[in-house]
Amino acid sequence: QVESEASQYIPFSLDEVSLDFCVIGPSPKSPGDMDVLLAATRKEKLQERVEIAEAAGLKPVVMDIDSYAARLAVERLLEGPQAVLHAGEADLLALVKVGGRGYTMQILRGEEVLHDTEQSLGGSQLTQNIARHYSMTVEEAEQKKRAGELPADYATEVLQPFVRSVAQDVARSLQFFFTSTPYHSVQHVLLFGGSASLDGLASAIEDSTSVPTKVLNPFEGMELGAGASKSRVHRDGPSYLTACGLALRRFYQ
Repeated sequence: QVESEASQYIPFSLDEVSLDFCVIGPSPKSPGDMDVLLAATRKEKLQERVEIAEAAGLKPVVMDIDSYAARLAVERLLEGPQAVLHAGEADLLALVKVGGRGYTMQILRGEEVLHDTEQSLGGSQLTQNIARHYSMTVEEAEQKKRAGELPADYATEVLQPFVRSVAQDVARSLQFFFTSTPYHSVQHVLLFGGSASLDGLASAIEDSTSVPTKVLNPFEGMELGAGASKSRVHRDGPSYLTACGLALRRFYQ
């Protein structure tokens, strides 16, 4: 039944699409109906990722939507005796991924996504700002940013203005959510992604939004293998929230 009705929600021929679904349960808004979550992607996009995995010597087993995988890792951090944050059932969480091409924000209440937005302000823009300010190539700027080899005035001249800009943009996104929905507050802002650990970002967002803000490390509460670098896990952990959530499927499903 889902497959027969999917065409009205997907703007492509079903022959070009891979799809899956799960039944959420009885619909609270329509007695007698069931709420169903539908996930779909173009087959060519799926195949691209399968080929990349195979080229790396991996065997693809499942394909997931990145935001769903990230939320699975977040659930582990919010539940159980090793939880790093205790949120009430009615609490609203702003889950913000600060990546290279921009940031995404999902407002969550339990497993329900109340709002989803994407903005083009991320790590690549910081790299471009570095390149422009110090007359470098973008490639050189990215390399020096990752290695921590930028001039002494980098923090005040480039990083802090960028951090303030991201924080103000996140605050505007939250305000848009408040003005376009019945909700007027969120209880936590949770950051992850490659640029989430930028110095001062979490505190700047907390100052701009007046909401407690935390950078998520999916490896908190886990035992590290002997070959794992503790400093690297601490530094790069927020980048791996999505990957960690995908790996957790084998334990949870």
